[in-house]
Amino acid sequence: MIELSSGALSWLAAGLFLLILGVLIRFRGWLFLLAGYDESSSVPDDVVQVIAGNTVLRVSIAALVVGVLMSVMNPPSYLDLLVGIVIILDMLRMIYRLNTWSPQAA
Repeated sequence: MIELSSGALSWLAAGLFLLILGVLIRFRGWLFLLAGYDESSSVPDDVVQVIAGNTVLRVSIAALVVGVLMSVMNPPSYLDLLVGIVIILDMLRMIYRLNTWSPQAA
């Protein structure tokens, strides 16, 4: 049986929780789960659903990968910081994409 450290367990739990939220946002359209989301914005709900849902799913996969790595090996001490920076960059990418979205010419 694999002994999970508290760090690995917390990354796996966070990854699983975010995976569930990402699926609900991306595939079920539960946009009320997004903090500060305003339905009167100029970006259509389906665009927000895809962009935000994919971002949450990417972050959840990253957290699950870190949890698995922590459970099978002894990762470097800077891994938490590196993953945190990647998550922040992904969130900034999502904010940029939502703020610069424009309708495509048909």
